[in-house]
Amino acid sequence: MSRREIKAFTLVELLVVMAIIACLVSLLLPSLATVRAKADTMKCVGNMRQIGVAVNLYVSDHSERTPIIEPWPSQPVYSSTDGAQTMLQALGTYGVTTAALQCPSDLKGPDYYAKEGSSYQWFPGASNQNTHSITNFFPRMTNQNATMTMSQMMLAFDYSGVHNGQYNVLYGDGGLKRSFYPQIDTD
Repeated sequence: MSRREIKAFTLVELLVVMAIIACLVSLLLPSLATVRAKADTMKCVGNMRQIGVAVNLYVSDHSERTPIIEPWPSQPVYSSTDGAQTMLQALGTYGVTTAALQCPSDLKGPDYYAKEGSSYQWFPGASNQNTHSITNFFPRMTNQNATMTMSQMMLAFDYSGVHNGQYNVLYGDGGLKRSFYPQIDTD
């Protein structure tokens, strides 16, 4: 009688292959997290560009003046007679949707969208500005004149530094910059 030989992997061989696969996965996971963080940042940038376009459309329909938007809807800065609106109320008719007000990085925490109705804070100094004669609220701080251009006027920014400690900052001309804190553009 002959014995049949069965060709199969031994337990040791299977464990070695599984260990190699586990090592490869552990090497790839950090790079996948980096890719996901960059994708979230790009989504946020796209949202802010949409807000910038909506502001410019609003301005062209409202005598070249920017909207009065409440920067902290949960703790209003403006009185009820100032006519301040949320970002969605002011810019909704110009294409801003609830999805455009949600930064994916913010939604993962601290989630200002749930608290304020937007992941982006409107800069109070940008409210009700005449785009042909913008008042600089920080002339001493920026070593600039009392007026500034649209490319220097900060419109909105992330409520918190959710992009690796940095903020995406939207300026009046639709330009975006990343910084470690929101700041007036002095260039």
